[in-house]
Amino acid sequence: MSVRPEEIHSHGGFRLERLPNGWLVGRFAVLDAMGLPHLVTTRQGPDVQELRRDPGVAGPEIARCLGLEDAAFLEQVHGGDVLACKQGGCVGHADGLVTAKKGLAVLGKSGDCPIVLIADRRGRAVGFAHASWKATVAGIVPATVRNMVDLGCRPVDLVACICPSAGPCCYEVGEEVRQAALDGIGSHAEAFFRSRDARAFGRRHFDLWQANADALIRAGLTRESVHISGVCTLCRNDLFPSHRKEGGAAGRFAGVIGLPTPAVLAEDEIPDVEQRSGHL
Repeated sequence: MSVRPEEIHSHGGFRLERLPNGWLVGRFAVLDAMGLPHLVTTRQGPDVQELRRDPGVAGPEIARCLGLEDAAFLEQVHGGDVLACKQGGCVGHADGLVTAKKGLAVLGKSGDCPIVLIADRRGRAVGFAHASWKATVAGIVPATVRNMVDLGCRPVDLVACICPSAGPCCYEVGEEVRQAALDGIGSHAEAFFRSRDARAFGRRHFDLWQANADALIRAGLTRESVHISGVCTLCRNDLFPSHRKEGGAAGRFAGVIGLPTPAVLAEDEIPDVEQRSGHL
């Protein structure tokens, strides 16, 4: 039986919704409960090639869709640097972005790499980490948490959501990646690698979801505050662009979050959405 695009299997409170403008987007229940504007785009949304080329075009449209004023983004470089922002547009070269500015969205783009959305329960700041394997090894997640602490947050008050990305079912890497992880993360990183085929010497599957969940917990978040969508972009290439599946021509999707303006917090300002049923 074929699977409809609206149907996903998630144990992390991640679901798909159809917005009034026709976009099909992902949402996390925990962020909805906190009243935080956020979404994960799909192929049925902003043009994936436009997002790859220049998020400055789609970013403001996504922000308006969320009831926010503008969107800030990065030139992502697969490293461990984090920037803070107070206005929209391209902030610089880094892989983590945080803000305490109400009404400003922060946008991370992906074609397989985990985008980790992070929010403060007390509404002091939001941010994201582009946790590619290189950025994960470079410590992008703890660096993003530290930058949110600099904005007045406490790690225990933070909630993190790991967006759809290459899952442990499909993300095969070579021995050089495993060694880089052991060197950069520590010996406990061995637990994030699994050999699926005894004949594939030196090839293992890297669980970036658990690697980043572990990094979040070690940075001070509670285990209950870390939510993994559990949606693999290689398995669901019908919904999400995948560099592993499509190569250099792959588009990008976006993980976006912002602090609401006071007007957005009013009940009559929150737009209605048609929720699509899924297998959660």
